[in-house]
Amino acid sequence: MPKISGFVFDVDGCVARGNHALPGVPETLAVLRGRGIRCAFLTNENQRTRAQVVEKLNGLGIPCMQDDVLTSASVAAHVTNTLHPGKKVLAVGAAGLLEALQLVGVTLVDWEHATEAQVVVMGKDPDFNMKRLDAVCQTLWNGADFIATNLDAKVPSANGFIPATGPMIKAVAYAVSKEPLVTGKPSKWAGEMALKALGIAPEHGAVVGDALEQDIRMGKDAGLFSILVLTGATTQDMADNAPAHLKPDLVLADVNQLPAWLEQELVPA
Repeated sequence: MPKISGFVFDVDGCVARGNHALPGVPETLAVLRGRGIRCAFLTNENQRTRAQVVEKLNGLGIPCMQDDVLTSASVAAHVTNTLHPGKKVLAVGAAGLLEALQLVGVTLVDWEHATEAQVVVMGKDPDFNMKRLDAVCQTLWNGADFIATNLDAKVPSANGFIPATGPMIKAVAYAVSKEPLVTGKPSKWAGEMALKALGIAPEHGAVVGDALEQDIRMGKDAGLFSILVLTGATTQDMADNAPAHLKPDLVLADVNQLPAWLEQELVPA
């Protein structure tokens, strides 16, 4: 196989769980970077800003800068601005989504004027309730386009899992009988932006994550070598029985096995 010169890592369930780095991961990433391998991070997290994700990773002993990090909110903002330039947008989410949309120059409407929006962009909203559900549905029934950061059902936490963005999106989709355009992992846009963050050709890059539908599917669609780690949402049995479009190229117990795998791959046959 071609030499791997860059990895795109998922965050939750891959390099961290909740507010704790997985054991050994900071040291492993330091080893990879010491070998000149580029390490970037792509998370379907959309509540935190990119700066807050950077702060979190730095606090976990994983040094990175903003150029090393992509969130599903930043991908959604890019896609919204590309597909709907100049349109009024209702953002359903937290600071991460609002800031990302504002940074690309999108015009946001507030909840009082929700139905004036021409596009609804939805992430995980900590204040989501029946009143907001009604406002979003009314806006979509009025003809607004529907964009979602991601459809993740759950996300690994320190003590197991917590509900992710998907359940809120599905509540709206069910009410309005309309599925959103999903822009985060595993979309083509997420894959394209991940490659841009790495700054390398896809044949020299790899995606590392714990979710078949998000990480592995995105990697395969983007032409990246796809590595599943068993520290989050997926078991070995699930990987063994995955359909072809979700089948990882490699399954490792955890991120810490990457250096040894690279050494083994570099040994001449």
